[in-house]
Amino acid sequence: MKDAHTSVAQAKRGPSVLWVLAATGLSGASGFLVMALVGKTLGTTDYAVFGVFWSGLFLFVGVLFGIQQETTRATAADLHQATPGRVQRSSLWVFAGAAAAVVCVVVFLSGLWWAPLTLGTGNTTLIVQMSLGAAANAVVATISGVLAGAHLWRHLAAIIAIDGVVRLLAVVGVLAVGGNTAALAWAVVLPFPVSLGLVFLASPRSLIRFSASPLGYGRLIANSAQTMLAASATAIIINGFPLVLAFFAAQGDKALLGALIFAITITRAPILVPMMALQSYLVTRFTGMTASPWPLIGRAFGIIGAVMLVLGLGTWLWGTTVFAAIMGADFALSTVALVPLVVSSGFIGSLCVTGPALLALGRHRSYAFGWVIASVVAVAMLFLPVGLEAKAALALSVGPVAGLIVHLFALWRLSSGGRADGSEAEAGHVDSARPETASTGPLQ
Repeated sequence: MKDAHTSVAQAKRGPSVLWVLAATGLSGASGFLVMALVGKTLGTTDYAVFGVFWSGLFLFVGVLFGIQQETTRATAADLHQATPGRVQRSSLWVFAGAAAAVVCVVVFLSGLWWAPLTLGTGNTTLIVQMSLGAAANAVVATISGVLAGAHLWRHLAAIIAIDGVVRLLAVVGVLAVGGNTAALAWAVVLPFPVSLGLVFLASPRSLIRFSASPLGYGRLIANSAQTMLAASATAIIINGFPLVLAFFAAQGDKALLGALIFAITITRAPILVPMMALQSYLVTRFTGMTASPWPLIGRAFGIIGAVMLVLGLGTWLWGTTVFAAIMGADFALSTVALVPLVVSSGFIGSLCVTGPALLALGRHRSYAFGWVIASVVAVAMLFLPVGLEAKAALALSVGPVAGLIVHLFALWRLSSGGRADGSEAEAGHVDSARPETASTGPLQ
């Protein structure tokens, strides 16, 4: 374990999380190019099918991000607490393989129900690509968490960057030969195994060295189940919202649904892409803190608020014109529809700050509860008797605000001496979640 500590120290002295941010920017730009190219090629109606597939796949990717958060926390905690002769009880590669098998079966079987309702009866075979892609991502998420927890930021950045670039190249190739939606779906899922495989081939020792954990498989499963519960709620609002919205779209709303999916993806990207990329970093940052997390939370809120204000004003002035110029009149929603989508991204981005703070403290239940409340309220908004555009705006604004209130209340109770999750501490989550400081009691 001495070698592990040396490697971590060296990683901390390097470019650190800037590698991840740069890779995320590249991957995010690649993703937006994919959406724009497919949209311009297919048009709003057919794009709705591709958009729902994309949303469904990345809904499951979002759920599996809970595994990444747990393996990040577990790896960071192990390296902080490591002592000579410490017993390693489980292999995270074995854990990843088992998770992939379960995910593949669950996605495929569940897709037999929801695919006809959202993708249409003629596109139900897309659940094959979706289930295999989700399974591959289960492995990617597990190992990405290990890399983040071990501060191997360049390795993690490589996975992120390769994933985005390969996806863009694959989709461009399919479009160039006139491929159908099924071929596009294969192009979208291919980068998951390719990105991890290339990084493993380039640096196998690093990916193997940190993949053992002192936690047993039972504890890994229990902790991951809680973070995945919260990640499920997170994914409903972020990655999977277009899929959920498709359940509430009338048959005649397909063109509007396609335009809304594209607008939701583009307007939220400037805030949510970097915030989602920083989740593992924030978990690691909060885990190592001995002082109050409130100054860091406040700074993050200030940056998010400023970006939200600037983007909202720009969208109000030029949003409709820009969408029409780039994508065509069919994709140009009104300013009244676009601005609330931009503003809502700020609320979701704030949840992406309070969530890691609670998770780093071992408050898995408060973390999960905030996101669950956010998703439940968001889905409830979709039942209101208003238009599809208004439903989307209300769901993405009211839901996250409700969840943010829950998170902030839990953090306030901790800072004021309360025990928001006393049962978690008794179950032993806190000690493993926040080494060095978790046992010192409430936040100072």
